Amino acid sequence: MVPLSDQQLADFQKLLDWKTGIRLPDGRVLGVPRKGRSILEGIDPRVRYVAEKLKPAEKTLLEVGCLEGTFTVQLAKFCRSVTAIDIRPKNVLCTLTNLFIHDLHNVQVKLADARELTTKFGTFDVIFHLGVLYHLMDPVGHLFKLAGMCRELVLDTHVCLDDTRMKRADVVHRGKTYRAHRYKERGWKDVFSGADNESRWLHYDALREALSDAGFASAEVVQERSEPNGPRVWLLARRAEASSAVRAA
Repeated sequence: MVPLSDQQLADFQKLLDWKTGIRLPDGRVLGVPRKGRSILEGIDPRVRYVAEKLKPAEKTLLEVGCLEGTFTVQLAKFCRSVTAIDIRPKNVLCTLTNLFIHDLHNVQVKLADARELTTKFGTFDVIFHLGVLYHLMDPVGHLFKLAGMCRELVLDTHVCLDDTRMKRADVVHRGKTYRAHRYKERGWKDVFSGADNESRWLHYDALREALSDAGFASAEVVQERSEPNGPRVWLLARRAEASSAVRAA
């Protein structure tokens, strides 16, 4: 990391309205922990999964929704190159600051809207997609776009199950209906919310169906868990050509 005096680090803390915190290599903390959550210590399990399973040193990676860069700095240490995007300018500034302090140079940070991603933005070996899909009004259309942009998709998202109390709000894409439920977002000022006032959470079965229809030949569930906001799943989806390469290896 870049050598910083306590005063310099304090200035970085005050210049930006941090909502997350990360332990620096020298033991000090950059940012602040989210209310009710601890500072990020060590490598996040999802980043470790990429490092151990996907051979990222050979690959380009797109991080969708980088927030303040806590995962970005970890991914950069394992991947050949990282492109990190976020829709909020403050998050872009925080991520750039995080990368500067960690002295990392293989990352491009871009102000971009996940809802508008297409192959025109670029193609990547891996897309790292945590905590974004359930903030979208059209999660199915988004998955179809991602399928043309990557070979492997690391996806971590909330889903609905049969016992949900959320109101039904199905997604229709290319003439097919996918079960989904409406969720009330907290607005632009809440950095942990989506950009729209509402979003739609896919039913678990609809998520797997949408991934298959979009062109992902396999979707391996890494973890299912229950969180205060609802059920959540972390999976690895692979395009057909990526699945074939894995089998050959």
